[in-house]
Amino acid sequence: MKRILIPFFISSFLFANEKDDLVLLPLKNEIKDLQIKGINEKKEINKYEWLDDLNINLSQTKNNENITTKDYSLNLSQKVLDFGGIMAQIDYSNYLFKQEALKIQMDNFEELNSLYKNLIELKINDIDIEQNILNINNSEIEVNIKKSLYKNGQSNISDLNDAIMKKNSFEDSKMQLQLEKVKYENEIQKLSSYQISDIKIPKISIIPKEIFLENATKKLYANLESKVTQSTYQKTKSDYLPSFKINATVGIEDSKEIKNEDYYSYGAAIVMPLSYTSSNNIEYSKLVYLQNMKKENLVQIELEKTYQTFLETIKQFENRINLALNDIKLFEELLQLNQEEFQAGFKAIEDVQTLKNSKKIRTLDIEKYKLNIQKELLALYFQII
Repeated sequence: MKRILIPFFISSFLFANEKDDLVLLPLKNEIKDLQIKGINEKKEINKYEWLDDLNINLSQTKNNENITTKDYSLNLSQKVLDFGGIMAQIDYSNYLFKQEALKIQMDNFEELNSLYKNLIELKINDIDIEQNILNINNSEIEVNIKKSLYKNGQSNISDLNDAIMKKNSFEDSKMQLQLEKVKYENEIQKLSSYQISDIKIPKISIIPKEIFLENATKKLYANLESKVTQSTYQKTKSDYLPSFKINATVGIEDSKEIKNEDYYSYGAAIVMPLSYTSSNNIEYSKLVYLQNMKKENLVQIELEKTYQTFLETIKQFENRINLALNDIKLFEELLQLNQEEFQAGFKAIEDVQTLKNSKKIRTLDIEKYKLNIQKELLALYFQII
């Protein structure tokens, strides 16, 4: 895919995840390319906004003596000194470009995270379906046992009814899970043209807190927002200070009396605008800048809490894995005991099958917990550059 050239210092985050974003729909990458071209053009417009236009004048007049005069001229009136306003405009252009470039990559990361999140949810859903089938098998065994006990007068109808309702609940859940599977597949296909089986989930390790806080896109964006509004504040102040302008005109005048006579003029002027709302405009831009400075501190607090929540979530899933491992160990002991008693004729095959299904369900729980950990790691990964 063709990419436009951009400054080195910004390209590191514009294409930091270039290999990964190829998994997205080609149309999305084409839109991204156009957005990048757009902000480059906008940067040039903002960078040279302080330059005034060179005016070309073409005129023809006729006086009361019926003499026609033609005049062709070039006119320039350009500000060359304004107490930092020109530099503030250039700074504004550069910071705004960086901010908009970062926003493009943040949107790109969000789509990638959404893609992998839905892929993981699809895998979890597949496991839920497998567990649901095992639960249905167990509930069928339970219904048959309750039915036999009821027929023999060893159980009442409410116990059998509860077992049947439990089985029906699992059957209903199965249909809901199958619907969710379709939804996840459609969400993935909204983001990628790849076959779902060909999309590989990145393997991500835990990101150290210091790296996360230093490279979080939310922090970088807030910092650039402060710089954009700071340069706007400086530019606004300079708008109400004296500025030094140069003026120049060169032209040709042609008539019956004057044949193609060249003329020119040049000069300089000091200009100072007087505005009733100048102090309000300056104070407003200052307050916006100060607000964004405060927001930077707020974002820092939010990021620290985000990381804290992330660690606690990972810890809880790891605890669930350990709990499931203990349950599996217990099921293995019970299975061994029940198989021995079944072989000796003291236990029914249904008891053994129920324990096998329950063990498998807990084994599948571990797979789900690991997938959830992967989902949390990716969510954090796509929040940094």
